[in-house]
Amino acid sequence: MSDIHDHIHQHSSEIVEMTQRLFRLRKRFRVEMPENIATLKKRINESNLQGKTGGVIDFDTFYNIGIIFSRHAGSITMGELSHDLGIPLSSATRTMDWYVRNEYARRSSDPQDRRVVRVELTEAGKEIYHTIHERFMENIERIMGSLSAEERITFNSLLRKVLDAFENENEN
Repeated sequence: MSDIHDHIHQHSSEIVEMTQRLFRLRKRFRVEMPENIATLKKRINESNLQGKTGGVIDFDTFYNIGIIFSRHAGSITMGELSHDLGIPLSSATRTMDWYVRNEYARRSSDPQDRRVVRVELTEAGKEIYHTIHERFMENIERIMGSLSAEERITFNSLLRKVLDAFENENEN
């Protein structure tokens, strides 16, 4: 029984050490931002300080919304956006209010049903999303470059299991 406790303690110590290293290294993930990204961050911070976003706008949300729109050929409904973000429709509406005010998105009526509001990114919104995505992928490739193809497959498989466990834990 002592061997099991020793193994668990060693494993826990390794996790704590890796977590500490990640926190210490997190500043290395930051790179100089292009002007459009710096402007976006400034707008988000100013809006949040003024209480104009209802706390629903941050840099991560901007990236997630970009991912959602990139999966669709055209505009999407507010209901689809709300569902894909996993937030109430009222929060999605406040988020889009901010996007539209800052000219990152536009609204339109659905030609089939005028009661339905559709949204899509403007060229400025798409450009910022693509810039963020390219920078993110460059960082991932730089970091993952030290792994062999087989190690990448193993890493992705293990990371997926950890993420699945987190998601399943929150659903229970």
